[in-house]
Amino acid sequence: MKNLIQMLGLAVLLLVGASELASAQEWRGSGRVGGFVLDDASGQPLEGVVVKATLATSGNRGPDQGKSKKNGEWAVGGVSRGDWAIDFSKDGYEPRSISVQISEGSRIPPMEIRLKKKAAEAADPNVEIKTQLMAAAELMKGKQYAEARKIYEDLSAKHPQVKQFRPLIARTYYAEGNKAKAIEELRRAASEDPENAEVRLLLGNTLMGEGKQEEARQILSSLDDSKVTDPAIFLNAGIALVNERKQAEAVVWFDKAITRFPQHPDGYYYRGIANLSLAKTAEAKADLEKYVSIAPKDAPELVTAKQILASIK
Repeated sequence: MKNLIQMLGLAVLLLVGASELASAQEWRGSGRVGGFVLDDASGQPLEGVVVKATLATSGNRGPDQGKSKKNGEWAVGGVSRGDWAIDFSKDGYEPRSISVQISEGSRIPPMEIRLKKKAAEAADPNVEIKTQLMAAAELMKGKQYAEARKIYEDLSAKHPQVKQFRPLIARTYYAEGNKAKAIEELRRAASEDPENAEVRLLLGNTLMGEGKQEEARQILSSLDDSKVTDPAIFLNAGIALVNERKQAEAVVWFDKAITRFPQHPDGYYYRGIANLSLAKTAEAKADLEKYVSIAPKDAPELVTAKQILASIK
């Protein structure tokens, strides 16, 4: 009985193996298809195109893949009848698939297959911009301002929608000592990008440094104070007014500095000085006392502030 069971098991295995072999080979036959593969644009033959044929009813099996010859000729042979899928692929070209009804009893006329070149991937402008900006930054470090400016100008011309290049151009002029040209570029930048608070801040501060206080104050006063990141913007505007003997107007700017930067001591010092000139002794005393309480021990105005406080009755 045991031998009989073993023999039956062996018979089953042989039948399964024979079935799998038959399935694996059922795509074989005497059918053939071929032709030429060409570049779609030029019409020139393409060599080395990979050609792969598969038959769905045979578990997507088929002959080993082949390649087109130098003259573009390709062929799939030794296959059975049926609907064959034939895939064509080559680096740099869009792949193509066709379906061909192959009959073993008749020959199919040569088929012309055209492949289109893949469209070149568009370069990421952000990568180019970043690379160029890094190069310009190195030139700025080396004080090669004209060379850095050329990079910024070229980028601005190539990417006019990017508004950040104009302030960088201004920076190169400023570094060269050409303040007039720097201001010209900043004015242009502010005109092109009126919502850019940083550009207007920079323009206002540069104008202030060049003695154009009135224009600077007009620009700075129109800003949202919350956009200001440096108390010197407000302090410089106020100090310029003190020098013009316009203490009352100066206090407005010192108020801005204190409101925006309450822990920065200088606003209290300069407002105290301005209030003292306006004969507002109580206000001056409060400001100077606040200054003394928060100023660093090495602050240059600390001695003066203490002397003024000692003299106030």
